[in-house]
This record gives sequence, C-alpha cells and structure tokens, in this order.
Amino acid sequence: MAIVLYGSGEFTDSVNEIDKYLIDKFNLKKVAVIPTAAGMEQDWHKWIDMAVEHFDRLNVDVIKIEAINHQQASNPEIVKKIMEADWIFYSGGQPDYLFKQLDGSLLWKLTMDKYRSGALLSGSSAGAMIMGNNIIDKPFRALIKGGETNWQKTFGIVDYTIFPHYNRMNRFKSVINKLIANAPEGVRKSVLGIDEDTALLIEDDEMKKLGGGNIELIRYGQVSKI
Repeated sequence: MAIVLYGSGEFTDSVNEIDKYLIDKFNLKKVAVIPTAAGMEQDWHKWIDMAVEHFDRLNVDVIKIEAINHQQASNPEIVKKIMEADWIFYSGGQPDYLFKQLDGSLLWKLTMDKYRSGALLSGSSAGAMIMGNNIIDKPFRALIKGGETNWQKTFGIVDYTIFPHYNRMNRFKSVINKLIANAPEGVRKSVLGIDEDTALLIEDDEMKKLGGGNIELIRYGQVSKI
C-alpha cells in the first residue's frame, strides 16, 4: 500500500514532476478527485476543474466525486464511481470539516477498500491532514489568531500529525512549537511538517521526499529531515 501526502500545490504546474513520477511508478490511469474539504466554499468545484485541466496534460482521466457533505458522501450514486480509480486524491480545504463529512461515510469506506486493494491514496493540505492521527479544530484560528487548541483524532492511516504549508508557517514557528509542546502525547510523539509544492511518498514503511521543499519529522521536540 502507498500513500502520498502533499504540503500544497495539488493540480498545479508546481507539482508536475511529482505527479509524473507517481504516474510512471504506479502506472496510474484514472484518478478520483474528491473536493469535500472545500465544501463550505462557494467555488468548491474549482478543485475538480483544476484537476481535469492538470491531469489531461498528464494523460490521466479524472473521475469526479462531487460529494461536499456527509449526505452526498453516503450516496452510492455519487461515490460508487470511485471504484473505477487506481488513484484517489483528496484536495485542500478545511480539515475539521473534511473529517466530519467523511467519518462513517460510504465514501470513506470505499476509499479504504480501494487503498487496501492497491490504489494509490493521496491528500493535499487538509486532505493530507486527515490521513494522520490528529488535527486541531479550526487550525488556522489556532495558528494565526491564537484561538483554542482543541485536538481531535482523525483516521490515523499514517502514525503522524501532519502540518502542511510548513515553509509558509515559518513566521509562526514559535506558535507551532508551543502548540506541539502543549499537545497530547499522541501528537508530540510524531509530527510531520511538509513544505508547499512538496510531497511525501510512504510505501511499505519507506519514505521518499518528492519536490523541491523540505519535510521535517519532529519527535518530542527533536527535529530531523526526511
């Protein structure tokens, strides 16, 4: 099984080389694009439109999974198309909203069925965060506005808590360090910070950085590069 966590940049030219590498490595033909994380945005469909344009240039067909709330994510007529995909991709948006809509849904069940049967699973930004162990409820309020830090458990496909856009967050590094230091033990034991336009491929317990940015692994305050 393989999973790819993007710090940002999905469906743009900035990840062309990353996506070409994955397409060649896994012989990918059909990607299911899922914009659920952007379900509170009026222009949520832009993620599908961007994906169609992006993957058309890479000769990969896009399967549109137009589910932006829990009801739609549990509708077989909307989500069953995911079974045709060999690549499943969750776009960016709001991580706590995304998790709430997917938790207990048919869409997430089928995602896991496909992942366990060999489909490549990817998420970018919010889509990556829910693949880890924990997220902060309303993360941008916590990071930028000093709001509450209510941690909640997520799907835990990978044994990390994931911070995307990590290079952009450098100006808030002291805030991030404080959040991690005051977080539950399950967070402090293993944090991944992934730069924008950068991705981490995890395959059979091996990790490979893709793209030009950096990825930091933080274990109880000790930082190492991947």
